[in-house]
Amino acid sequence: MPRSSLALQPGDFWSIPISDGSFACGRVVELLPKGMAGERVLFLGGLLDWHASSLPTAVSIAGVGTLKQGIMHIKAITSSGGEVLGHRPLALDNLEPATFVHGNDILRGFTRLRAWRRDDTRRFPTLSWWGYDVIQSIAQQQFLGHVPRNA
Repeated sequence: MPRSSLALQPGDFWSIPISDGSFACGRVVELLPKGMAGERVLFLGGLLDWHASSLPTAVSIAGVGTLKQGIMHIKAITSSGGEVLGHRPLALDNLEPATFVHGNDILRGFTRLRAWRRDDTRRFPTLSWWGYDVIQSIAQQQFLGHVPRNA
C-alpha cells in the first residue's frame, strides 16, 4: 500500500469498496507538480464510470471515463479499504485531467490555461479538494443512489 503519492503514477487504479459489497474504481489522473505544497501526499484523482461486483482490472476499466475529478490525499485510497491494483496508461483510454475553475484561473489539472472569464463558471466545475471518504461517497451516490448514514 503506498504511503506517499510519490509512489503513484498517472494511470494507477484502485478499488473503492461500497456498502453493498460491490466496487467502484478510482484512477490517478495527475500528480502535483514538484515543489508544490502537498506533493508527497496529494494528487488529482478521478472516479471512473465503472461499477461491478468484482475488483477492477486493467481489462475491465478499458475505455471508461471519469465521472468527477478532485484533489485527493493518499489516505483516500488507504483509509477506504481499497487498494492500488494496477496501472493502465491514461492515453489508452483518452483520459486526461479535467478543465476546472480555480480562483481567477482556468486550469487543466494543475496547469494554468488562462485567466477566468465570467461564462467559465457555467462551463467548468470548480477544482475541489476531496476529504478521505469523498470519492467513496460519490461512488455510493452514483451507483447505489444513496450514501449510507455512517459515511
